[in-house]
Amino acid sequence: MKKIAIILFLSISHFTNAQIELKTPPPSPEAEWKQKIGFTEVSLKYEKPLMRGRKVFGNLVAFDQIWRTGAGESTRITFSDEIEFGGQIVKKGTYSLFTIPNPNEWTVILNTDTTGHGAFSYDEKKDLFRIKIKPETTSRTYESFSITLEDITQDHTANLYINWENTQIKVPIKSNADVVVMNEINKKINIEKLEDAKFFSASAQYYLTNKKDLKQALAWSKKSEEMVDDNFVYANLTTKILEEQKDYPAAIKSAQKAIELGAKKNMKTAVANWQKKVEEWQKITGVTAPATSPMTADNHSEHSGHDMASMKNDKTQAKTSLQPLLDAYYAIKDALVKSDASASAKSATALVTAMKAIDMGKMEMKQHMEFMKVNTKIIADAQKIADSNDLKKQREIFQSLSDNFYTMAKGVKLSSEPIYQQYCPMKKAAWLSNESAVKNPYYGSSMLTCGSVTDTIK
Repeated sequence: MKKIAIILFLSISHFTNAQIELKTPPPSPEAEWKQKIGFTEVSLKYEKPLMRGRKVFGNLVAFDQIWRTGAGESTRITFSDEIEFGGQIVKKGTYSLFTIPNPNEWTVILNTDTTGHGAFSYDEKKDLFRIKIKPETTSRTYESFSITLEDITQDHTANLYINWENTQIKVPIKSNADVVVMNEINKKINIEKLEDAKFFSASAQYYLTNKKDLKQALAWSKKSEEMVDDNFVYANLTTKILEEQKDYPAAIKSAQKAIELGAKKNMKTAVANWQKKVEEWQKITGVTAPATSPMTADNHSEHSGHDMASMKNDKTQAKTSLQPLLDAYYAIKDALVKSDASASAKSATALVTAMKAIDMGKMEMKQHMEFMKVNTKIIADAQKIADSNDLKKQREIFQSLSDNFYTMAKGVKLSSEPIYQQYCPMKKAAWLSNESAVKNPYYGSSMLTCGSVTDTIK
């Protein structure tokens, strides 16, 4: 009987103990956020390990080894649309984020496998790409690991910050919103020939806000005014553009129209603001009456005499001023044909300089829009070639540079001479040449004549 009682007591004790659980917070809390940049939503899921008195980098997190960049499951980042991440184009989708910390330089990795647990199943073959980022030392100590998206700007850029202990790295991110908006403006105005005052005004506002071509912004804003003469918003925007151009005589006249229209709608604050501005501009210019200028007069005076001649000269100069771009590109191509990495880098530097020197305000609108599609990509590709002395790497980047240059050459008149697009079936890559004879920049002397002409731009 005593034995039975002991067994019964132990059974009850075991059953009671099995029901007792102490719930504690996870050692590495889960974190998740979403943030829009331009039109693109960026979302991230990760776990936040804590220092807990430990030395992190070089100890808890080893240098020069793959790190899950968090704890638990792989850190996953999702882009709802194509975006630029650390200077690399990333298509929409979800990727795992890995890093290789180092005291002097971190390697940041986007990997296509999002199913793994931490770095245990990491496969380098599934890397989308790797980028190098220099770490910074912070005065603040980050007790918990964090990944945040900060520094969002009006030009749709931001920085992805990775912080822990006293170490911080930031990865620049850029949305494709500007390309989307510029393509929409080009489509509506130049292709569909839309005649809509509201759209012209919105396009002008976008150019003003994003510090683009103010001459074009003014033309669109004035167009909206011509279509709807009694709209305060349109007159208001025209005045702002003229103010930004520091064309105060013209701004005085435009502001007086805005004041008149605003007064009719009892817009006391807006009217008072422009009246104050007009007084300031009158002191600067000495103009006390409505001014006439090529920017504010009617269509006849705007396109008459010297101003019309200047506009024609500007457009002519715009065409001839693009030849240095093509010359610099050809110089890169010729250097790669000769397998001369140093000359290629030097010519790429010249291309970057030439691209940045272009005054897009002198281009015709169609050329302007076509140029805007690829100018930043061409500069980025050329800069990468300029920064490298690795001939193999230069040739890989040259593929992208050539594709973007071809797009520009098709939309913008670069030269009065024919431009030949040539294609290498072995490399499966194209390039541009000023002569029909094939000289292959991807293989040089080993396969100099491999390829054929696939298109001629005249």
